[in-house]
Amino acid sequence: MVAAFVGSVTPVINTDDIIELTGQLSELDMLPPTSRRPPGHPRKKRFLSRGEVRMKTTRRRTVCSRCKGCGHNRATCKTPIN
Repeated sequence: MVAAFVGSVTPVINTDDIIELTGQLSELDMLPPTSRRPPGHPRKKRFLSRGEVRMKTTRRRTVCSRCKGCGHNRATCKTPIN
């Protein structure tokens, strides 16, 4: 963390100081960071380690509240309304 603040540049107040500072500024390494984050949203799934197995998630079964049948809900129920 200390290495990040070694080459700091401060604002120049007097215009006479610009000539003196040009030699110092040429010694500083003013390059952007070596790597950048890729664009877009970060990945949600992580890469598995060697020998690690992905666990299967159990899904909830949809149950209709009208006819109590499995595999559909009330909005798509085919039974007639009593």
